[in-house]
Amino acid sequence: MAEKLTIVEEGSELTGTLKSTCGVTVSGKVSGELHAPALVVAATGAVHGTVKVDKLLSQGELSGRIEADTIELSGRINDQTTITARSLEVKSSSGDQPTAIFGNCVIEVGVDPNEPAPPAAPPAKEGKGKKGQPTPEPTGE
Repeated sequence: MAEKLTIVEEGSELTGTLKSTCGVTVSGKVSGELHAPALVVAATGAVHGTVKVDKLLSQGELSGRIEADTIELSGRINDQTTITARSLEVKSSSGDQPTAIFGNCVIEVGVDPNEPAPPAAPPAKEGKGKKGQPTPEPTGE
């Protein structure tokens, strides 16, 4: 018997929550929450929202909060994306192979995605530093 698989085909859009006990392949677009043991995002696919999976392989577009044990990327990661994983592999381009393009995002590698994320550091205070660079806040030492 063939392994079960949930498929969102190219040209299809799913908005809401997708919870699956089998692997998910996205060639279309998913917006919302996605929970599954494994997720494959094809080059034509896009997943935007909260993703919690054991294994992620993406050649497509990702944005939102992505949590997985293992991740293999060779697609596009949009701005304001947080990726939390125990291991992350980025495939670079060579010839006609896809490449990974990162927007303004947070990547936490070696972190257990089941543990709460540490609080974000406060932004640096703007000031008149050298060559227009922000001036760091005093440390009180």
